[in-house]
Amino acid sequence: MLPPVIARDAVVLPLARAPGSDATLDRDLIERGLGGEQAALQMLYRRHVQAVTERVTRLLSRSAEAEDVVQDAFVAAFGDLRRLEDRSRFGAWLMSIAVHQTHRRFRRRRLLARLGLDRGSDDARLEQVADPALSPDLRAQLGHLDRALAELPAELRLAWMLRHVEGCELLETAQQCGCSLATVKRRIARADVRLKDSLDASGETADE
Repeated sequence: MLPPVIARDAVVLPLARAPGSDATLDRDLIERGLGGEQAALQMLYRRHVQAVTERVTRLLSRSAEAEDVVQDAFVAAFGDLRRLEDRSRFGAWLMSIAVHQTHRRFRRRRLLARLGLDRGSDDARLEQVADPALSPDLRAQLGHLDRALAELPAELRLAWMLRHVEGCELLETAQQCGCSLATVKRRIARADVRLKDSLDASGETADE
């Protein structure tokens, strides 16, 4: 079985959530921004940047890379703002763009690693962002989980983390990954198996 810290259908970490966004205000700010009001776009940025930054940082495990991805996501979103039909869903749409940019960053990271050029520092692993009051045993499990996650293909890692770390519902996870519900379920199931095998090998699974 999976260890308690990653029990099936459970969230790994209790996370502090950024304040929710008022969809009506988002829609109004977009309309004003598209009309040329730069202050409205700046306010839209401030309303969403914390939530996007926190999620991307956890997904990437690197704060410096996360900053670049967040900026790229906002640039892409603001550049395509007229194409967003349901402007009340700006937050979810922006987060999907950020996850896509995160996936691209993982591909770039793996290429650099193969070339021996990856100099990034994993300074935001699950073990590092966990509650300081977490028990030593659970913190050790998170350390093993971090290492196991690092071995997963990006599409499996992102789907699993969105579901089990970020606490997204399955449909939301699929939307953010840009795939069907059936596909995201398969990715999460495959990640479960590979993580379990990795943790079995490290002796970190709990007894029945």
